[in-house]
Amino acid sequence: MTTILLPLINGLSQGMLLFLIASGLTLIFGVLGILNFSHGALFMIGAYVGYSLTKGAIISPVVFILVTLASGIAVAVLGGIVETFILRRIYKVEEIFALIATFAILLILEGATHLVWGGSYLTVSHPQGLESGFTFMDMVIPTYSIVVVITGVIVAGSLFFIIQKTSFGKLIRAAAADYKMTNALGVNVPLIFTSVFMFGAFLAGIAGVISAPTTVLTPGLAMTFIIQAFGVVVVGGLGSIPGALLAALLLSVIDSYVTSFVPFLAGVAFFLSMVIILLIKPKGILA
Repeated sequence: MTTILLPLINGLSQGMLLFLIASGLTLIFGVLGILNFSHGALFMIGAYVGYSLTKGAIISPVVFILVTLASGIAVAVLGGIVETFILRRIYKVEEIFALIATFAILLILEGATHLVWGGSYLTVSHPQGLESGFTFMDMVIPTYSIVVVITGVIVAGSLFFIIQKTSFGKLIRAAAADYKMTNALGVNVPLIFTSVFMFGAFLAGIAGVISAPTTVLTPGLAMTFIIQAFGVVVVGGLGSIPGALLAALLLSVIDSYVTSFVPFLAGVAFFLSMVIILLIKPKGILA
């Protein structure tokens, strides 16, 4: 039972973490029509800001939540600056131009991160009381993994509520469907676009802080996670948040099981699963 359940729990934890990154990415694409490669850099900066606020020390869960929110807000402000002065000029152009522009932003932010924090490996401690695990059916389950899963569920539910059940969500969907008509009806579409981009950056920032205790911080962190996040977005269906959630969980659970039972495929199973799913569903699971 341990052999069966432990990879499932690890896969769900990793999947929820990927969803936190991919949710902002797919939200931005669904509304702004931009494949935002710089999202990986925003995720990375969120992790580094969290480190700067804690200096890697063990802190209480309440303080960790406050640090996570503060880092997310800081990254959201940075995202607002990037959107206002750079990305606003390339809306609705061909995806390849936006992709190149956002990749350039990623490289700039990666260089800035190296300049500010250096290239040394940095580590962040787990919050107090979450560094260990608890025993269930003769297996030790990391407490922090459960926290990550719960956080992912909360974010997914909040996104659904905001987009589907609020007035602001209606404006977002209207702007995504026809931004010219929405603007003609008196809605400030540029402000909506900036708000959506900042919200997506906020999600990337909090994902960075949440992932920090489970990884090592380096300026190359942006590229590592953005590739997997893009895979999640494509497999889930471009612009589909439920699809991103389903794809993140499915790919991560498959990767966890394959890594456990076929160790020589570690690092390959995730992308191999992507290829197989896209051969069956070329436009994504929930296109």
